[in-house]
Amino acid sequence: MATHCQIPNAIERMFSASYVNVAFVGGSLTVGVGASNSAETSWRALFMKYLYQNYHPKYQCQFSEVMGAVGAAESYVAVFTLGRNVLPNNPGLTFIEFCVNDQGSPDKQLVGKGMEGMVRQLLSLQNPSQIIIVGAGARSGDIDHSLHRKVADHYDVPFVDVQSYIFAKLRERGQTWDDVALEFEEKDPCHLNDLGQRLWFEAVRDCFEEQVALFQAGKRRERRPPLPAPIVSDEFQFVRLVDPSVKSKAVVLEGEWKPRPQGFFPWYFDNLLVGQPGARMTLKFKGTGVALFGLMHHNGLKAEVELDGKEIPGAYLRHVIEFGKGIVLAHGLPDGEHVLKLTVAEASKRHNKLDNPGTQIAYFGIAGKTDH
Repeated sequence: MATHCQIPNAIERMFSASYVNVAFVGGSLTVGVGASNSAETSWRALFMKYLYQNYHPKYQCQFSEVMGAVGAAESYVAVFTLGRNVLPNNPGLTFIEFCVNDQGSPDKQLVGKGMEGMVRQLLSLQNPSQIIIVGAGARSGDIDHSLHRKVADHYDVPFVDVQSYIFAKLRERGQTWDDVALEFEEKDPCHLNDLGQRLWFEAVRDCFEEQVALFQAGKRRERRPPLPAPIVSDEFQFVRLVDPSVKSKAVVLEGEWKPRPQGFFPWYFDNLLVGQPGARMTLKFKGTGVALFGLMHHNGLKAEVELDGKEIPGAYLRHVIEFGKGIVLAHGLPDGEHVLKLTVAEASKRHNKLDNPGTQIAYFGIAGKTDH
């Protein structure tokens, strides 16, 4: 239980007949995969409907949804996308959920950098966004929230334990995870049907109502507290995307690269360059971290990578379905100039049996203060 309102600015805007843009940042769980109609029955849609029905008639405030969720994204990938997808919309309230997608990462320092980077970016806005961090769950009930909760506590933002809430409600009703699990996907341990979406919404709603009650009781933190020192790193507070299809001195293309037609790739990419075997990109950047964003697809090839003359693990952008994917290639580099070379690998006789295999690249992500 909170002792003071941790999102006073968002509630003050709401009570003042102003507008509150509500941003949702996460993976497929935040997108609403599993809902019968993600625009109507996902937890996002239910929360936006709840805000409008319960607060607009009384306070004449306006609410708008800011979509910043991308399926299969981890915190340390999504942190590079906020400047494109979320921050320009001046969100008054932002929900962040990555506990499930971060669970499998062996690099917990990287997870910490991703979570802190997002929180620090949002709190550093001219009008800081208020934040609620959400901890989703799985059939096993053992998704680890500790790192994400630690970040929430450090920055004095609410944390909603959706995993515990859902299991508690299922026990009360004599139900099991089967009652919230998907029917159209077997062995899916995380995504939720409409009942699961409803329970998720209820957990978020209860947290929000608790914050409103504390605000009305005058138990509020200061409106703009100073940004505390990072507990892991502020490296990903300072990030940017580089689109290799846009002509610049930073990127040199060699070999066959062709743009994929507009409308044939996800909304969260501006362009896609399709590279044939042997094609190369060279990126010169100044910073401490670098990421690669591309499109997984059924005939994808590996992107082999060399950083400052040394081979490092690249990205195998092949999957049976198409979806965008980000990969952090390196972080914690010496602060200075670096050169990254990406080469499209040759086709595999085992995996690439269709014509014209290739690698589809959308962005490079650059981290580090020196780029700002």
